Amino acid sequence: MSIETGEPANVESMFAEAQATPVTDELEKLRSVLVEQLPRDALIKFEFDGKLRVHLDVRRFEDVAHVEALLPSLAGGIYRDLQRGLSRHNSFLHRVTASVRR
Repeated sequence: MSIETGEPANVESMFAEAQATPVTDELEKLRSVLVEQLPRDALIKFEFDGKLRVHLDVRRFEDVAHVEALLPSLAGGIYRDLQRGLSRHNSFLHRVTASVRR
């Protein structure tokens, strides 16, 4: 609203609402498959530095074995080169990292 007249101001948005991109759509598909299969409290993060990787953080050590057994069979076997370790920023979480080959 205009301060002087009390009527709506004629202001345009600086940033148009972004449309979904093919990359975003593809990552969302991969994430949705993981969300359906992983423990409810698992954290899912994708990282790209020339190669796409997924980091899965789970609380219980038993969930690590479950994730390691499950990943190679999901999405046509695109998750490979699994590694396990601790989450970088939370020592209470166990991390499983996999390369995503698509």
